[in-house]
Amino acid sequence: MNQNISSPELAYLSPTTRERAIMLAQELVNTDQLTPTEAIRTAILQAKNWAVKSVNGNVWKKLKQVDREGL
Repeated sequence: MNQNISSPELAYLSPTTRERAIMLAQELVNTDQLTPTEAIRTAILQAKNWAVKSVNGNVWKKLKQVDREGL
């Protein structure tokens, strides 16, 4: 892992989301030639969106399962 990728904002993310944000930030720094600060900012937003979509998908699956069991 790149030790240059650090931010206090990362501490407020869940471990999985933090790991994803760091991975995305590293990719952004390497491919888009962004500064680490810009890369972290962008990666945190992308990781949060990914986490929300992941949770929403799991919630919908659970709700469908409960509906099927209820019928």
